[in-house]
Amino acid sequence: MAALCLAFGSLLFLAAERRRALASANARLEDRVAERTRALRDTNAKLLAEAAEREEAQAALRRAQDELVQAGKLSALGQMSAGISHELNQPLMAIRSFAENGVQFMNRGTPARAAENLTRISELAQRMARIIQNLRAFARQDQQTDDRVDLRRALESALELTRAHVQEAGVELVHAPLEAPTWVRGGEVRLGQVFVNLITNAVDAMADAPEKRLEILVLEADEVTVSFRDTGPGIEMPDKVFDPFYTTKTQGPSAGMGLGLSISYGIVQSFGGQIRGSNYQGGALFTVTLERHTQDVATA
Repeated sequence: MAALCLAFGSLLFLAAERRRALASANARLEDRVAERTRALRDTNAKLLAEAAEREEAQAALRRAQDELVQAGKLSALGQMSAGISHELNQPLMAIRSFAENGVQFMNRGTPARAAENLTRISELAQRMARIIQNLRAFARQDQQTDDRVDLRRALESALELTRAHVQEAGVELVHAPLEAPTWVRGGEVRLGQVFVNLITNAVDAMADAPEKRLEILVLEADEVTVSFRDTGPGIEMPDKVFDPFYTTKTQGPSAGMGLGLSISYGIVQSFGGQIRGSNYQGGALFTVTLERHTQDVATA
């Protein structure tokens, strides 16, 4: 009986010791879990704070980019102001002349000739309204970058704004207008700004060239590519042409800060497209590749 009692007591002692060991291990595990939970909570709080800071920094970056884009547009308008004034002044003088001639034809009793003059006045007024509309659209803020944009309209608007600058520089423009709308992803105003920058840069680059010709070609496939090829001196450093503050126009009225192509690069990238600069047959070649809009792809 003594041996049985001793054995039973030993079992009870072992069981108690095991319970104490388990309780101690459980307590240590709970402490470790609590410590790990606090660490995870602290880490999560830090990650949330970093995410908020990053979102704030990205928002600030977007605001800075928008301000830079707007500044680039206003700078381009400033450079084109003389040509635009001439583009508006010319039809105004013609309207005055046609109006005076119309009055004389009415006094002479030839209403048919007067009607012809009135028709010409109407056409010139429509031309001026189109120029002003393009100017207002170009100058306004454009926050949307995923619109269904008609490439033909954006390109024609850019050509309208730069026509006086091209003619004044004596540049031969080779461009076959698109016969039908071509829908691409982008913002109409910002896409027009890219085209205006490329056209004005090409014209300025050919200031001292013996032959001044700018070819604009649109190729449509899975993507849409618009190329601008000039007969100027070409690009000295093609790998740096889109870097901020890189410019070869350091003197004269066309001198700038070297932000035009950098802004254009950012704009095209925001559309999901690509812009490249290279040399071709002695001149510069810039290509803008844009994604087709999904609706246009579905209906093609």
